[in-house]
Amino acid sequence: MRVICSFQVEKLPIHYRMAIVSIMKESIRTSSEEYYEKLYMNQKTKPFVFSPFLKNFCLKGDEIELDELRVIVSSPDYEFLLHLYNGLQSKKRFEYKGYEFIRRKIVMGEEKKITSSAVVFRTLSPLLIEDEKKIPIAPDDPNYEKHINYLADTILYEYREKGLYRPLTVRPIRFKKTVIKESNHQFTEKYGEQQHLYFTAYHGLFKVSGDADDLQLLYQLGLSKRRNQGFGMLEVVASKIL
Repeated sequence: MRVICSFQVEKLPIHYRMAIVSIMKESIRTSSEEYYEKLYMNQKTKPFVFSPFLKNFCLKGDEIELDELRVIVSSPDYEFLLHLYNGLQSKKRFEYKGYEFIRRKIVMGEEKKITSSAVVFRTLSPLLIEDEKKIPIAPDDPNYEKHINYLADTILYEYREKGLYRPLTVRPIRFKKTVIKESNHQFTEKYGEQQHLYFTAYHGLFKVSGDADDLQLLYQLGLSKRRNQGFGMLEVVASKIL
């Protein structure tokens, strides 16, 4: 399922994905302290992915001026979505490092059902694929499919305690490189607010073949490193054997 929430906001920091993470954590905690502790007091990745969309934005130094922020959150976990939705509904105003977010409309988004063994995905947020040394892997790299399979197997195992039912075949169709500026609490403490992390990721289209149940969950959970920080959200373009 998908939750779509829009926010009235005049400015965002360049590392705005962490602001969205903060809003989501605050919403879940508002809904249920017990569920928040269960979800965030462990090292496992969380059962969601999200994609931000900025309306009429303009970059001004290390800030972004805009008219509206819209966030799509996807998850196969109904309990997670329930607490996120309830928390967002119960709060009108959020704050992150001096930036104000006024919550506006919340709706449930459509989700497609994958029943075939092949699907064409379009990225809603960029894919971040890295090797064991955290070096970015491009879609035209000969080892790209190997790293996608390792990542997909890990994502599925952490969610359902069972990895891929069968290996994925990945065929990039069209991709564009994008470099994302980000930060986090640990990095800021060590290097200061003015320094940034840089992630090389890719937007585009790619065909994936595999088990239909695996493809459905990866569509819902995302397929990327740092999924819980706004990377790797997917949309189905076509779902059939091509």
